[in-house]
Amino acid sequence: MFSFGIMLLEMFTGKRPTDPMFIGEMTLRQWVSQSFPENLADVADEKLLQDEETRLCFDHLNTSLGSSSTSRSNSFLTSIFELGLLCSSELPEQRMAMNDVVAKLKVIKKDYSALMQAMQRPRQY
Repeated sequence: MFSFGIMLLEMFTGKRPTDPMFIGEMTLRQWVSQSFPENLADVADEKLLQDEETRLCFDHLNTSLGSSSTSRSNSFLTSIFELGLLCSSELPEQRMAMNDVVAKLKVIKKDYSALMQAMQRPRQY
């Protein structure tokens, strides 16, 4: 489970645990954890944030939820990073069970797919 969590963090940060920035005490997990959840844009892979579909998704969330809910604009990103952190907890007993991970991934996928479909519908004026 630990490796799965680290792999998620790698995929969404674009950094490897062996990156030169992780010298000494700092690890990939600690780096993400320090930015979670308020500053995830600081650790998220720039390529991910430049993806047009992802940007449209975040823009849609910002406009539909209002400016008071900007933290929700990164809800999918937050969910993935949270999952990566939970799976890579220091102590094995603190890590999620695989069936719980699968269930959470399915919920994230369902929510993301529903939002993408809603964004593709023509607006009613």
